[in-house]
Amino acid sequence: MDDIRIGIVGLGGICRDRHVPGFTKIEGVRLCAVANRTRASSERAAREAGIPEVCDSWQELIVRDDINTVVIGTWPYLHCEVSVAALEAGKHVFCQARMARNQEEAERMAAAARKSGRVAGLCPVPYGLSIDRLMARLLRENTLGPVRYVTVSSFSDAWRDRNAPITWRKDQYLSGLNVQTLGMFIEVIHRWFGWTTRVSAETFLFTKERPDAQGDMTPVRVPDQVIATTVVGDTIPVHYVINGVSGFTGDAIGIYGEKCALQYDVDHDILYQCVNGAMEPLEPEDDERYDVANWRVEQDFVDAIRQGAPYHPDFEDGLRYMKVIQAIHDAAATGKTVQVEA
Repeated sequence: MDDIRIGIVGLGGICRDRHVPGFTKIEGVRLCAVANRTRASSERAAREAGIPEVCDSWQELIVRDDINTVVIGTWPYLHCEVSVAALEAGKHVFCQARMARNQEEAERMAAAARKSGRVAGLCPVPYGLSIDRLMARLLRENTLGPVRYVTVSSFSDAWRDRNAPITWRKDQYLSGLNVQTLGMFIEVIHRWFGWTTRVSAETFLFTKERPDAQGDMTPVRVPDQVIATTVVGDTIPVHYVINGVSGFTGDAIGIYGEKCALQYDVDHDILYQCVNGAMEPLEPEDDERYDVANWRVEQDFVDAIRQGAPYHPDFEDGLRYMKVIQAIHDAAATGKTVQVEA
């Protein structure tokens, strides 16, 4: 059994709550070192997670001979730089989503992964994992008939307060072109229906500046709302509404086929089918179930390293959704429909 020796760059909330417990329970996996933004933060994170050593920088961590795998839990602004450097140093990489700040960074990451021959994986969005196999069966059995329209709606009140301070999600340097749940839902749509081929979009920024941590007003560039119409393949229109300034909150995906319609209640993780005008819940069969609360993400990544098993989303999958995020940004900026390269 290959020994997996992990260094973590950016041990924050999701790494602490999900990835550290997930990796810790796998035989032959050791958490060796951590590098956060400050020495004090690194020491605190290492102490809480039971990691024996800290590094003063991520550069120091990735060149260590006792580390063969790098887990990246930082904000998107470091994903490209750390991933490329780690892959060039011969390490396997597991990177938090969203993949990068823009398409150019994602292309650099994917190219480095191809060249390295190492496993380069992204943390999957949990949305839809519990029904992925059920959805695949419904599509395979043609239960819906041809799919003619898909809607993605994501409403949040995160930015309704105009006086709320700017956070990393509203800081374009830290988050890039990523907007709220947009990339997460693009990933789900790609898992279920295939790749996006063209995009038209509008974005709206209602609060153009917010106070920073010191109380000074700073410009905001990340939109409060995105309205995008995309096409998956040649025939499936997918309409996205991503809104962070709503008095109503909730996420849903509607799927409309010629035979019937489905509604996925994201918040309650329930898939409904419209039958005779009523919505009835659909249950996965026993071999289709996936326990999101006890996900296998870390085990799947380790299996990819040890056994060569497929792992998704990999950096190629991530590049696909980053191309769509870039296209939505470009379409909104130009007012033109943008073709998404394969």
